[in-house]
Amino acid sequence: MKQPRLLVLGASNTQLPIILKALELNCFVITVDNIPDNIGHRHSHQSINCSTADREAVLAYAKDLEIDGIVTFASDIATPTVAYVAGHLNLTACKLSIAETLSNKALFRQFQDRQQLDCPWFFIAQNIDHLNKHYSQLSVPVIFKPADTSGSRGLVKLDTLNPDLCHHAFTYAQSFSRANTVSIEEFVEGIDVSGDGFLINGQLHALISQKFKQGFIPTGHYFPTNIKPVDQQRIFSEIEKNCHAIGYFDGPIDFDVKISSDRITVIEMSPRLGGNGIPELIYYSSGIDVIGMTINYALGKPCNIPEQPDSLTPCASLIFGSETAGKLNYITPVEDLKNTFPELIECRYNYQIGDHIPAFEHSGNSLGYALFYCPPESNYQNMITRLQDAFQLSIESDLKPSN
Repeated sequence: MKQPRLLVLGASNTQLPIILKALELNCFVITVDNIPDNIGHRHSHQSINCSTADREAVLAYAKDLEIDGIVTFASDIATPTVAYVAGHLNLTACKLSIAETLSNKALFRQFQDRQQLDCPWFFIAQNIDHLNKHYSQLSVPVIFKPADTSGSRGLVKLDTLNPDLCHHAFTYAQSFSRANTVSIEEFVEGIDVSGDGFLINGQLHALISQKFKQGFIPTGHYFPTNIKPVDQQRIFSEIEKNCHAIGYFDGPIDFDVKISSDRITVIEMSPRLGGNGIPELIYYSSGIDVIGMTINYALGKPCNIPEQPDSLTPCASLIFGSETAGKLNYITPVEDLKNTFPELIECRYNYQIGDHIPAFEHSGNSLGYALFYCPPESNYQNMITRLQDAFQLSIESDLKPSN
């Protein structure tokens, strides 16, 4: 039998879970990334030095390599490229128009508005004049979002309104947008939930996590969720409504939703799996392998409806970073970490000792994440404290002490 050839867009630590799973499934793995030293290239059979956003270049490589499938993992930048290449080569993926809409906050809001789906009040601005034109319509709390980036980059929430604050928030958010476009939105109140799963014939099969955040930055997830079953169904119904309206009925999905007693709002969703260990955590908690399903889907293989277990194994994650930028002097090696924290399942570091690391100002600046079993009798925050102590993290800060 021919070994299936899978093109994976992205080769950073973020994409490593899908690269390793593809190798486990006996795929010939080809990684595409414009950073030659990225860790995923060390595991793949073949690597290509190319931007994952360069659709035409990736298509040319895909044709020459006669690939059988193309995927990405936790990357909004690469998602439209997956759809573009798959569309040209008659491979399995969502349509390009769907990928472009779901990977762009401004396009997604406009889609929700046209379809009369629940969404925040919003307007789209590309310059200060656009902002000034709508300034009188603003009310707090309001949030400024770069249209075409992910990982909590560039988000600003204002609880007080004045022109100077708004101009600063707009300029900061715009600095993270490749298209110089900002979605300025009502800040929706409610419980913030995330999840990953799969659509099969329009029906959503997913798990929702209990989510922990520091500001806008996710710092951890816990399964099983604390959301009541009836509210989980409300969430699933709203996500399905959004998916059906855009014409997305089969494939992986990552989502963020706000839920309150009278409202369910899909804040974001994407036709790919998310990062920070959520897909892996789903597997350890439920046995459902959404990463393997995504690979089989991309290769055109049938995806069976996953059987939900009667109960979930309690497990959790910690996404961690440094309060200040600086040199990483020390962090406990993963093999030693397991000796001091036996509940550990997996841990991935994004940096090595000696590297310069950025301040943890958004998800893209995380130092890494850890997955661990978290039995009911254990307190999540206590487990986190133990784990953080076990890291023995030492950072030589860039900030010079004042005299």
